[in-house]
Amino acid sequence: MKPLANPQPLTPSQIRHVLELLDMRLLAPQETAATFDRLSQAGTFSEAQQEAIELLFALDEDEIGDALMDFADDEARDIVRDSVAHEARLSFVGA
Repeated sequence: MKPLANPQPLTPSQIRHVLELLDMRLLAPQETAATFDRLSQAGTFSEAQQEAIELLFALDEDEIGDALMDFADDEARDIVRDSVAHEARLSFVGA
């Protein structure tokens, strides 16, 4: 097995796709996999980015925000911040 290549940072459009996949993975894992496969086949993500995204799916919920920040480019980090803050509010209100 070859080592994981250092992926290019995810762009805002890529981050939106990843956030959507992360949102749907628990409720619809098969559809999530199919959508990820379609996006990958369409060239939305590089091979290294695909591997990094697959690693995200294995993380605990509280680790995903930091990992997304590591994978995102400067513009996409704003989207991640907004999403993570939104998720935190939902978790707090839901508890």
